[in-house]
Amino acid sequence: MISKSPTLAAVFAIALLLPSAVTARTNHIRNTRSVRTQAPAPAPARAGTFEARVEGLMRQSGYDFRKVKANSWFLIVPGREMAQIRIILGAGPSSIAMGAVVVPKRNLRVTADAMLKLMKLSYELNYVRVCIDTDDDLIVMSQRKDAWLNVEEFKTTVSQVLSAADRAYAAMRPFLAGP
Repeated sequence: MISKSPTLAAVFAIALLLPSAVTARTNHIRNTRSVRTQAPAPAPARAGTFEARVEGLMRQSGYDFRKVKANSWFLIVPGREMAQIRIILGAGPSSIAMGAVVVPKRNLRVTADAMLKLMKLSYELNYVRVCIDTDDDLIVMSQRKDAWLNVEEFKTTVSQVLSAADRAYAAMRPFLAGP
């Protein structure tokens, strides 16, 4: 079992917030027809760091990824139930957290039946958690230690998170608020 590292939890929480904040800001700017200035690109990872190792795994895996800031990235992959899924990655000192927002709080009607479905789904999934984050969004996430990471394990973890996100979305479809 992976210990709950406050650093890793903070990195993942920030990584979850930043991409959605960037999207919200971009949409707001598009709606107001303002000119957006580009934020400076995040600094490249220093050679020999765990951050550089994670970026190397992403390159070797063939996924198109974007760096948000140090130790935080996302990749967008097509889903089966969801058109596309944004998988968010956060690296701690010796492990990574990888997850996806399945349903934002504003779109989820939380009922006893919904929670029962999620608990049963959580039982069926291996190596991926179904949970409600600090923003009350429904997410799926997985954590891996440095010692377990190689290209194949990285690809497998992306696939597991992707599959879990699609399954959770399908299970929650009857409990979505609005269109």
